[in-house]
Amino acid sequence: MRKQNIILTSVLAFCVLVVLGVWLMVRKELVPVAFSPVVNAELVVGPLHKKRALTPQELKVVQDWINKNEKGWGPLHRNPPSTGDVEIHFNQNVDLKDYADKPQNQRPYPFTLVLWLGISQADWNNKVFYEVSNGSVGNKVYLKSCTDEEFEALRKLVDQYDYQRTVFP
Repeated sequence: MRKQNIILTSVLAFCVLVVLGVWLMVRKELVPVAFSPVVNAELVVGPLHKKRALTPQELKVVQDWINKNEKGWGPLHRNPPSTGDVEIHFNQNVDLKDYADKPQNQRPYPFTLVLWLGISQADWNNKVFYEVSNGSVGNKVYLKSCTDEEFEALRKLVDQYDYQRTVFP
């Protein structure tokens, strides 16, 4: 073989080994996001943290949104500029004894969806954080960037009530 072929083959082999090494290191992070069944939820809105429980109809809207948006979640790599405009806390104060006979993936556990829908910062609008603290998963935060159409159901859920929006920092 000529010298150029040997160098080219060596560079190609090195590149393949680097890609394989990176893939093996990040593969454990590439797991699908699994949502807990929704039993109850509380909406916390605005800087004054106004709270209210979601009605059964609103719970169905959120559950439908979750079912339609199970894909497209990624890990959060940078800190947001603030805590978000709206938090929806799910499955708070649920007695797990009532679900002991269910399989692990059908047991409700607490999680939070944090919505960005004000003018916090333009590059964070229509973003949803999925914060889960579960013994099997650990503490994780996932991020989903939504289109206006995807985000509309959640926006309507919040916009029907008056609250103070965040302002520019």
